[in-house]
Amino acid sequence: MKGHGGNIYDFTRPDDIIDFSSNINQYGPPKHALEAAADALSLVRRYPDTNQREVREAFSGWLGRPPGEIVFAGGASDLFSAIMTALRPRRVMVIQPTFADYAICARRCDIPVVPVPTSPHDNFAFPMEEIEKNFMDGDLFIACQPNNPTGRAWTEAELRSVVGLAQSRGGWLLADECFLNLTYPKAFSCLPFMGGVIVVRAITKDFSAPGLRVGFAISDAGTIKKIREALQPWPLNCVGEAFAVACASSPEPFLEESAQKIASERARLVRGLKTLGYRPYNSSVNFILAESRRVSANELYERLQAKRLLIRRCANFPGLDDSFFRIAVRLPEDNDALLCALADMRPI
Repeated sequence: MKGHGGNIYDFTRPDDIIDFSSNINQYGPPKHALEAAADALSLVRRYPDTNQREVREAFSGWLGRPPGEIVFAGGASDLFSAIMTALRPRRVMVIQPTFADYAICARRCDIPVVPVPTSPHDNFAFPMEEIEKNFMDGDLFIACQPNNPTGRAWTEAELRSVVGLAQSRGGWLLADECFLNLTYPKAFSCLPFMGGVIVVRAITKDFSAPGLRVGFAISDAGTIKKIREALQPWPLNCVGEAFAVACASSPEPFLEESAQKIASERARLVRGLKTLGYRPYNSSVNFILAESRRVSANELYERLQAKRLLIRRCANFPGLDDSFFRIAVRLPEDNDALLCALADMRPI
């Protein structure tokens, strides 16, 4: 698990760490959702509803999809494994670099992984011709929207093209939209598509609740039934479910306001990084991939963590090396602390 961000427990006094390695919405959790979660503690003496009726109804009202087209699990990561187990695709196609767990889940299921490389030379543009050429019958293509760690969002035309390939070639598109609600302007969602499309989201990033482990998938009812059968009988705990219901019942204006604040701070961080001699790549969301041309990301990590600032080194992403690092967009005072620390380290 060292390949992920958020490893604050490796340090003494983890609460003192300003964690730029974990891409969580810093403007939450919503107060009303925390109150609902606290109230749900009185329910711990009984099993959660294995049919997930209340939470599916709540999210149906928010997302405009029937309850039978939604299933919940203990975070998005549980769903990736369940989807591959349920569908048994011929191969899994992934962009590189992207979130590592897609390939990890595929290999656990003995499903071959087909990487489709992108390049920093064109700002990690998605190679649509390569995707079309390599997409074979029965493949599962995974599109992280926006992509992690690059922050690049798929356009509507690009995603419609991949949906067309999936539908015409008897395959699937898995759209990981866990960061989508934190984009501003809002990136394109695959939620309206039917047939051959599975959308995965989570309350982790949107509502600042990674500790509750609540993710959900949306697809046609037949596909959702197969995914549900690949999950354990009680994928959610009662506290996480109550928190999720409260979020879905009143998602706005919290999400919109969060996305606007993130966009403003992201622009400020990009300007600061450029001024200090780093190369930040264009991002649509609450994290920024940057390149350090004068010192390795590992050395940068060591020098910053001595100041209780934690960044994400990116050399373990296929296609990236030790000159790349990723930072989350945090609250203004935290972002100021990072930029000041980087300025104090000059010349580098």
